Amino acid sequence: MSPPARPPAPARNLVELWADAARRFADRRAVAYEEQTLTYGELDARIAAFAAGLRDTLGVQPGDRVALLMPNCLHSVVAYWAALQAGAVAVPVNVRLSAPEMQFILADAGASVLVVHRAVWPAAQQALAGLPQPPAVVGVGFAEQGVVPADALSAPALPPPDAGRDDVAATIYTSGTTGRPKGALITHGNVLFNVQSTINGHGFRPDDVHLLVVPLFHVTGLNTIMPTAFHQGASLVVTAAIAPSELLALIARHRATTFLGVPTTMILLAQCPDIGAHDLSSLRLIAYSGAPMPLETIRKLRSLFPGVRLHNFFGLTETTSVTTVLPDEQALVRPESVGRPVPGLELRIADAVGRPLPPGEVGELLVRGPSVVRGYHGRPKATAEAITGGWLHTGDLATLDDEGYLFLQGRTKELIIVGGENVYPVEVENVLTRHPAVAEAAVVGRPHRVFGEVVRAVVVLQPGAVATARELKRHCAESLASFKVPHTIEFRDALPRNPSGKVVKREL
Repeated sequence: MSPPARPPAPARNLVELWADAARRFADRRAVAYEEQTLTYGELDARIAAFAAGLRDTLGVQPGDRVALLMPNCLHSVVAYWAALQAGAVAVPVNVRLSAPEMQFILADAGASVLVVHRAVWPAAQQALAGLPQPPAVVGVGFAEQGVVPADALSAPALPPPDAGRDDVAATIYTSGTTGRPKGALITHGNVLFNVQSTINGHGFRPDDVHLLVVPLFHVTGLNTIMPTAFHQGASLVVTAAIAPSELLALIARHRATTFLGVPTTMILLAQCPDIGAHDLSSLRLIAYSGAPMPLETIRKLRSLFPGVRLHNFFGLTETTSVTTVLPDEQALVRPESVGRPVPGLELRIADAVGRPLPPGEVGELLVRGPSVVRGYHGRPKATAEAITGGWLHTGDLATLDDEGYLFLQGRTKELIIVGGENVYPVEVENVLTRHPAVAEAAVVGRPHRVFGEVVRAVVVLQPGAVATARELKRHCAESLASFKVPHTIEFRDALPRNPSGKVVKREL
């Protein structure tokens, strides 16, 4: 009997992670997109040809920045791994940005190449027009003078340049809710650690089929789902669809086993009228992150998917992705918690001068460990302010309980002070969303000549639901001190959000 195959040596970088996957799982399905399906071997051939084209045709050198401006599609997968194989730094750009915002990122990153999808080309053209040194452009799905068609970008494969764990793999720009976006420098080692954190925290498995609906220009898709799937030899179902009916159809068609998304997607999914028309029995994990999940939605998901594990999780661009996970067993017990840190990460709640605070005290959340990024591209001062002694100062207000569960309370700049009393917006938002008529809520401070500030809430009701401001105030008064109860409540059809989906409270 032949001895069992040895497990592969740990990858030193993401290029090695992919090379190992392509070798070990060559005949397995790697990715499905629309009507296309590629095995690991077929995908490897496309990545190698694209990488060689970047280097041979466009002259990309190690360390150059290759910007990727695409919705989720097959080319967004190919171009990312090809950029790494070419020794470049990938710069995923949010396709929902305006042309001036795109222009800022392309200029700030110093991109030498832009790979752009036809759906985003009109905005990209405007962005490129204002750049003194525009990058070379590779077009996905369209041909135009001066644009290299992506399908024509090919050359004989070249050996990839070596990269260390501390070398930068990608620069992902923060959403800029408090100012200009900053490019977080994410290293190969950051992502490799995050792959293990995903396996430890979410229990990803080699036989999984992951529905990749979260965009690859954000860390959950780029650093959590995709590299972990490839490391394990699992399959990806890539989509840019957002309609709940389309997502349900994809889950049923491909027998998807995991579905990671934002709470808004889960709320809409739970309300989809034809959810019972699809065979969703393959699902085993639903995970949500990015905002508080209403308790009623958790209960609805539990009833719709009784055998599916529900995970809440928390992460930042600056912590690569997965930082804490709330397991299924705690979904209804601690619905307002985002869980405990994954192995290898440390959390601290600190006061204004960085001193640790005891459990239950509100302070700034600090994170330390192998997932904390190297810093910000071209911003040494911002890097020094954000990372001190290895601790990342997140700017998030939070508490830790006696068992190490993390509870977010909002941003430090969003603290409301009512007559000298601190009010944390998330606490009020959580109470509001417990009301069965409320789908979403955002809380901000409003100037007041007597109290300094008072609490103002903006509420989005569930479809078809009815509630009055007086009713919601009474609901809040049952759980909150009087100074925390909203002074005014405004009803809107939707909350203002930035292109990353985060609520822009300065507009409220």
